Amino acid sequence: MSTGSILLQLQDIDLGLERDRSALNSMPELADLAKKRRAYQKLKADATKIYAQRKDIETYLKDLEGQEMDANDDIRIAQGNVDSSDYRSVQQLEQKLSDLAKLLDKIAYARTDYEKQLKDISAKEEYLAGYIKKFEASVIADTKAAREKAAGITEGIERAERKRAHLLDQLPQDLRERYEKASKQFKGLAVERLEGNVPSICRMALQSSSMAELERVEGIVECPYCHRILVVGEDGEES
Repeated sequence: MSTGSILLQLQDIDLGLERDRSALNSMPELADLAKKRRAYQKLKADATKIYAQRKDIETYLKDLEGQEMDANDDIRIAQGNVDSSDYRSVQQLEQKLSDLAKLLDKIAYARTDYEKQLKDISAKEEYLAGYIKKFEASVIADTKAAREKAAGITEGIERAERKRAHLLDQLPQDLRERYEKASKQFKGLAVERLEGNVPSICRMALQSSSMAELERVEGIVECPYCHRILVVGEDGEES
């Protein structure tokens, strides 16, 4: 393979590497995954909040159950200790039973309200748990797909890097350094091919005097206009 062909191939590889690295670093799948992970964290936080609310309601209901048991015990004790022949004692019993009845009504009303809240929040918790499960499966699938895509791009980059190293090894040290410097200077477009009397990148037609000089040269020169590496003659063709 001619030196010119090596340089042109090297440039194609470097341009491809730049594209692939940029594609790897800016994969839309990664941005989408980041959004999904943030949404997932919010869903988990919501689930934790709902769980805490349900536990609070269950605690309130348990407290009401205890209050009801205590009230019923108080009723039994009061009824057992009353002297039915003592009018004042009977009046006190009636007042106490009335107060306990009101307390039981209040407990029953609160229980109805809390049981409705518990039903609603349990349904919400169940729905959210199912949604989170599906969301997790979606994140896992998307992560796998993104990793496979990234692995494919990375594999291509590694192959290109190995080929690049092999091509560089075939160049003289001075030409290698010249190419690397020009590649940085011209943002990857360091090498052009002479097509007739027009360089393939800068597209500035060479004058007759310049063409006459180039006809005496076969190989690697510098473009008199843009100062890129210019491949002329048979060095522009693959052997």
